[in-house]
Amino acid sequence: MQVMLQIFIGIEWKSPMKYNFFCNENSTKKRQETIKKFGFQVDSVRNQKFFGMNNGDLLIYLNVHNFILITFDKDFLKAEFSVDQGIIVVDVTPNRDEFTIPLLEKFLTMLKKGKSNCTNKKVLLNREFVFK
Repeated sequence: MQVMLQIFIGIEWKSPMKYNFFCNENSTKKRQETIKKFGFQVDSVRNQKFFGMNNGDLLIYLNVHNFILITFDKDFLKAEFSVDQGIIVVDVTPNRDEFTIPLLEKFLTMLKKGKSNCTNKKVLLNREFVFK
């Protein structure tokens, strides 16, 4: 139907940006389920059994598989770390679901509505939503 509208009315239809997230080892199953609830794909260090993998190897894996990293490790804000699809650092203390999930839900809502973009960026999510 959308393709037909484009042909008959001349409207260019854009499909929504596809985001695939990869959670570092400090993410809970509940946080991963939150991401899935928004219709995004998610994988994790826990699912892949990548415990103890060094950051360099993890970044290679993320780039090869077009993942956006979600982590609580602020070291990933350093210039030496980059992921083609982006890095999201959640900076909330204490690092518990009741504090992190509402913040993540707000960000994912913005992302889904096209009000934010994390591709090729580093995003720092905290109570002030500071974007880098």
